Amino acid sequence: WQRKQWRQNNRYNWRRYRDRNRSIFRLGFYSDPFGWGYRRHNIGWNMRPAFYSSRYWIEDPWMYRLPPAYGPYRWVRYYDDVILVNIYTGETVDVIYDFFW
Repeated sequence: WQRKQWRQNNRYNWRRYRDRNRSIFRLGFYSDPFGWGYRRHNIGWNMRPAFYSSRYWIEDPWMYRLPPAYGPYRWVRYYDDVILVNIYTGETVDVIYDFFW
């Protein structure tokens, strides 16, 4: 996964896209599987499987101007953040804070 490389590509300029399409980024209430509350995750953090189950997958990353996730990687919603997770290991590979509102 090339974190820096995709962030420099204008195709994935999600901030500009979000400013013009605010309603797409309003997903509503987030249901925490354990009720623990928000904890800020960093790259390298191992998440519990309940947080990256298919219920939280972002099925169409392009709709939010995120790069595609292949193989064991999936973009998941975690509260207002979007996290790229290796679903085999639970490792957080990339994070965008305050992505949704």
